[in-house]
Amino acid sequence: MNKGKIWVRIILAAVIGEIALVLLTTVAQEVLYNGISYYTSSSSDLIFGGLATLIAAVLAGMVASAIVRGQNYWPHVIISAIIITEMTYLMASGVLTSPIWFDTMAGLSLLLGIWLGRLFYLKYFPSPQRNFG
Repeated sequence: MNKGKIWVRIILAAVIGEIALVLLTTVAQEVLYNGISYYTSSSSDLIFGGLATLIAAVLAGMVASAIVRGQNYWPHVIISAIIITEMTYLMASGVLTSPIWFDTMAGLSLLLGIWLGRLFYLKYFPSPQRNFG
């Protein structure tokens, strides 16, 4: 595959992976748990909602990996940069009302999930033609 097609696939994987992340975390937090909030959610909702959010990020990471067929990690770098940028903006602008440690943990769980999704894809969908660059 030539370099132009590879970069198109990388950008496509990053965009679709990010869309999957947004949709799946919305389902995990808003649909399954009617919104997750540090101040109003029960302890069990916080625990299981956090776990559902992590699983959503893992699935989004697997989606991004599937699009590039596990050939590289660039979609995950792009999605990670988007997560970090968004969390930094939300924290700096004062939009978030939860304690900073809570929001930081939420952002870190998204980052962890995206990369775990890549690792799970590589483990469970092996391809002999991988170039791990």
